[in-house]
Amino acid sequence: MNIIVAYTDNLVIGKDNTMPWHIPGDLANFKKTTLGSPIVMGRKTWESLGRPLPGRRNIVITRNASYQATGAECVPTLEAAITAAAADNAQNVFIIGGEQIFRLCLDQCDKVYATEIHANIEGDTYFPALDKTRWKETSRQTQPEENGLTYDFVIYEKA
Repeated sequence: MNIIVAYTDNLVIGKDNTMPWHIPGDLANFKKTTLGSPIVMGRKTWESLGRPLPGRRNIVITRNASYQATGAECVPTLEAAITAAAADNAQNVFIIGGEQIFRLCLDQCDKVYATEIHANIEGDTYFPALDKTRWKETSRQTQPEENGLTYDFVIYEKA
């Protein structure tokens, strides 16, 4: 199980249920990395997307048993999401947000695929700081500036 996330220097991942930046290169990397794999998200992340992401099994975690997510499968817990994703025999499962889901599954994940945006941007949802004694950076690719923002694609693996 892996996390894929974009966050700023101050660990912001969102504001008002949206990403407070637009970086086409990050979106392309997200698609390339997750295509063909199950993606797991919380209800708020699902609602921010507004539709299922094609080419991926979309699994939404929600406590509301009557919640409908057209084009996605709804489950009540992270454990149920893991079980549903495992049924695909997928090589990778990606947790795509939001804050509560990241905090819930961080200890159970093997890798974090991070887009680190080099800016402090105001927000209301955050990625938990990675404990550098438990997570080791194994890859960093600096990307060209887009929309006034510089960023890197970074992979962290459990130490």
